[in-house]
Amino acid sequence: MTRRLFAIFLSIALVGMSQGLLVPLLALLLEQRGAGALFNGLSTTVFYLGFVLASPFIEASVRRYGTKRTLIGSAWLSLVATLAFPMWDNPYAWLFFRLVLGTALSGLFVATEIWLNRLLTPHNRGRMFALYGLFIAFGLAIGPLGINLADLSLALPFVVSALSYLIPIWLTWRADDQGSYREPSVSETAATAHVPETGWQRWWRIFAFAPFAILAAFVYGYLDGAMVGTFPIYGSRIGMDDTAISLALTIFVGGSIVFQFPLGYLSDTWGRRKTLITAAGVGAIGFLLLPLLVTTAWLLLIDLFLIGAALGSFYSLGLAYMGDRLSSDDITSANALYIMNYGIGSLLGPAITGSLIAGVGRNSFAWSILVMLLVYALFGLFHKAKRESEFLFKNKDKAQRM
Repeated sequence: MTRRLFAIFLSIALVGMSQGLLVPLLALLLEQRGAGALFNGLSTTVFYLGFVLASPFIEASVRRYGTKRTLIGSAWLSLVATLAFPMWDNPYAWLFFRLVLGTALSGLFVATEIWLNRLLTPHNRGRMFALYGLFIAFGLAIGPLGINLADLSLALPFVVSALSYLIPIWLTWRADDQGSYREPSVSETAATAHVPETGWQRWWRIFAFAPFAILAAFVYGYLDGAMVGTFPIYGSRIGMDDTAISLALTIFVGGSIVFQFPLGYLSDTWGRRKTLITAAGVGAIGFLLLPLLVTTAWLLLIDLFLIGAALGSFYSLGLAYMGDRLSSDDITSANALYIMNYGIGSLLGPAITGSLIAGVGRNSFAWSILVMLLVYALFGLFHKAKRESEFLFKNKDKAQRM
């Protein structure tokens, strides 16, 4: 169990590190070579597009080969795609390599999340996914430090990043397959044999059953994309220099790291839905205050820390809640759908907030995220899915009989 968890956590930390290093490094290299803002933005969009397009294929791979083999294959593809950047030093080739890398990292996301969800129980899922989120955050924090390696050699940050994938490949290969495969039971097979279900039908059924959990990925993706892609623009519009913008984003991530485990523990004891609703409400208040605090630097940074503290766990909390709601057989499809929602949110976040800043004004950056969080919190408060209620009732009745 320990070896499997270590392989999962290390793999996802490297996904965060790869994102934290390669996304800004490639943007910086393109900027230095005179690429236009449109082409540079398109390059980042293509990376997240890989997350969306890969989801159905990753699901099929997990169902056929298991999470362990899908994880190893995705890690090898990530290694090769990362090495391709310095080998073919061409901005147009980099577009394709970014798409492949996004696809490969999507495989690592989905495989690790499915494997972890199958190994955990409702009693420890929140805390363990909090650790999962912590490893992602640490990877994102460490990744940008590798940009300095480019001063020694352009290829060096890519080579270091690529070779690091050999560690989770080795660890995962040595781990046993427990939780990697999940075959439907005889009763499940008999019950569904006469009702063939397409992939889209299965995704829609899962989304209709647990929309609040799955939409947490979209909310987090929108926030993540907006903070990485648009906050620097917002920061410059309110008079922040590059150093201040970098510090603000670091403090935002710091809030996420500090409160990742406490919120995971809270969700285990208090409930995932209540924790998500409360976090969305606190985050909405933070964005409501953001435009009012731009003239006082230390208050602005405190506000960003609290926003990160409230919302930085959204991704892992949604995963844990989804694992509580769904059967082991549906987890494979649900995780693919979850990462697709994250990818769509990551694409829309910078696109919408950037357009609003240009067309409406700088404060629309905060208002956009505020509205999204309020809608999500209200949906969580008032949505009562009939099938979810039936699911909870049946499980409660079953527990009482036992």
